Amino acid sequence: MEIIKGKSTDGITYTGLLSRAANKENLILHIHGMSGDIYFNSFYPFMHEYYPKNGWSFLAVEHRGTHSVTQFDKNGSSVNLGNAYETFEDCVFDIQGWIDTAKSMGFKNIWLQSHSLGPSKVAYYISQTNSTDINGLIFLSPSDMVGLVNYPEEIERHKKLLAEAQKLVELGKSDQLLSDQLWGETLLSAKTYISFFGENAKDAIFNFLMPELGFEAVNNINLPVLAFTGTQDDGIVPCMDPYMAMQVLEKELKNSPRIKTIVLKNAEHDFAGFGQNIVEEVIRFLSE
Repeated sequence: MEIIKGKSTDGITYTGLLSRAANKENLILHIHGMSGDIYFNSFYPFMHEYYPKNGWSFLAVEHRGTHSVTQFDKNGSSVNLGNAYETFEDCVFDIQGWIDTAKSMGFKNIWLQSHSLGPSKVAYYISQTNSTDINGLIFLSPSDMVGLVNYPEEIERHKKLLAEAQKLVELGKSDQLLSDQLWGETLLSAKTYISFFGENAKDAIFNFLMPELGFEAVNNINLPVLAFTGTQDDGIVPCMDPYMAMQVLEKELKNSPRIKTIVLKNAEHDFAGFGQNIVEEVIRFLSE
């Protein structure tokens, strides 16, 4: 395993962990979810070991949503980012930067794998760039981000947090952390909350709960897609039955040339205990 340095197109330096395959052109590039990182996920060890054994290098990368609060170098100066302070639309800078890094290392057949919030970022990136550098997509729990704050058990908290965030931004305090935690566990700044969950939030990509918001970014994906969820996946289950959600996803991937969705029985959002299952299915899909 190697430590790799990459840089976003707006100048932020990040770290990645790369496990190389004998084939020097194939790469699976992984974008983690909210407050995630490149070290602690139960499926990482399987991917670092078995993707390379099957001809695919694996690179898990940091981005401005790594951890809750993270200090990064940006063009020689320190900046505080992390999930608490990121703006959703800026994911384009990060993903493009890592793709550029991968290409500079000689990788030509690049698949983007992503988890949780990651699939929303990847779908948004594709919609904004029409990139020709990506060969396919692997979605691990393509979560309904906006739906997850609007289902009955969360909507009152959402209304409170959104009102507080809007007031703080009006007062010029957009970087101030909100008084309550998203889903009772995640602190976000006022500007980040509005970016993720305000009116016309751009991460409204997989709109299982509120289909009236549309699936435009999904409709425009013209790449092969392999998607996973689990019967206990709380990134999807509060919004829709996971089997139904995958049927909806298949229907909305109107321009994808090849689609496969998999619901893993008893799998939760982090897919703990299912890393080998995911890797085997990915290798099978890539080999077909």
